[in-house]
Order: sequence, then structure tokens, then C-alpha cells
Amino acid sequence: MAVDPALFELAKPVEEGLAWPRPACPNCQSGYVGFAEPTKDESHSSASARTHWAWDPEWINGTFVVRGQCENPDCKQAVHGTGDYRVDYARKREYDENEGPPYSTFYSVTHLHPPMLLMPIPKSAPEEVREGVLRASRVLFADPGLAATALRATVELFLTSEGISTVGTNGQFRSAHSRITEWMNADPSRPSVADLFFAVKWLGNAGTHEDSDLTTIEVLDGARVLDEAFHRLFLGADIDKHAQTINAAKGPNRTP
Repeated sequence: MAVDPALFELAKPVEEGLAWPRPACPNCQSGYVGFAEPTKDESHSSASARTHWAWDPEWINGTFVVRGQCENPDCKQAVHGTGDYRVDYARKREYDENEGPPYSTFYSVTHLHPPMLLMPIPKSAPEEVREGVLRASRVLFADPGLAATALRATVELFLTSEGISTVGTNGQFRSAHSRITEWMNADPSRPSVADLFFAVKWLGNAGTHEDSDLTTIEVLDGARVLDEAFHRLFLGADIDKHAQTINAAKGPNRTP
């Protein structure tokens, strides 16, 4: 399991003329989504500014739509994206230094539907965890702060599935910190995973602030942390069990 590297690339402006990132298909999870050339619509203010005596191509901006499709012939899931574009000096395209750098259009994705899964979800994970990750995925590009908050909520949903109460003896809602601490103290093997939960909690706290300036890449970094926590929780035991069968057989276990 790992957070899709293509999502980190989609979190950055995509330069015109270069290949778009190919994220894993949200439907089949085995194919990759290939995107076509975006369709642009220049903003009114940008178009109006073209008559200004000091007009410069860097003033050009607007919105775009882009269509993607899963390359798996057994899936072909369509993905629709929207976002903003602007014109700036080319960064990665080759150009003649004697003529100066050409201009490029840079596309910034703000929404993809259906959403790309922010992180893989183990099949053995509770349904509440699956729903929490999906909520975060829906707003990953549009509102990173909200996505981080949804990731923190996913940790709390997991704790609820583990029987950690949401309210204290006084009837008041408990903090995520206290609930993680209770879960951690119940088993001496849990502190390392609890540290990962605490990190996601802090990121989610930052996302809830009114002046939150979290970026999509920072949220994806947080998803990597949560992914590792769930990897240890839901896959570690299965891997340990498989290793024991290999050790017992002193080689591959081919028992039918």
C-alpha cells in the first residue's frame, strides 16, 4: 500500500504540452487514468484586459475542464476534472535561449469526479474507515484543510469501531487526543501506531483553523502517515501469519 505518487503530481500545476499524471483508477484500482487535452475558457477579466496598453501574456487566466478515462479495457471509467489555468513562462519545455523563454499554460486541478482515492483502503478495514477516506478524497483538491479534517475524523471513526467512547463519564465529547491515548494504553504494541494517529490528528487540527493554509501536498503527506498506520494494523498480522507458515514449511507452503 502507498499513496499514489500521481496525486502529488496532480497537486502541482500541470504545464501545457507535457504529459498529465496518470493516477490509479478509482473504480478498478488496477488501471490508470489517462487525461485528454483540457478545454479552456478565459475569464471575463482576463479577456477584457487584452485591450490594455501594458497587456502581457502573463495576465491570461481562466477555468478549464478535462476528461480522463481508465486505460484498463475492462473498466474504461470516465473521470471529469475542473480547475483554473494561468499563463506564465515555460518551465520544462525546451526553448531557444536567443528568443527568450516561450509562454505556457499551467493547469491547477480543483476537482475530480469520481474522486481519486487519497490512499488505499485495506479490505479488512471497517466500513467507517472506508467512508472517512472517501470523504477526504472528495475535497482533496478543492479544500485541503477540509480534507485534513476528514482524515482526522477517519482516525476517530476507527477508534469508535474499536470501542473507544466518544463521550466521557461527564457526558461531554472527548478530544481525539484523549481517545487515541486510551486506545494506545490498552495494548503495549500500539504506541508506534498511536504516534502516527497523533500526527494525523495535529494535521487535522491545523485544517480546522479559520485561517488554514494547508496545501494538497501537505494533506497527501498526512495520508502517507495514516496509510502506514492502517498498513500496520490491518496487514501486519496477515503478513506475520504468512511468514510463520513459510518458516514452518522451511520454504513455500504449498498445502492446498
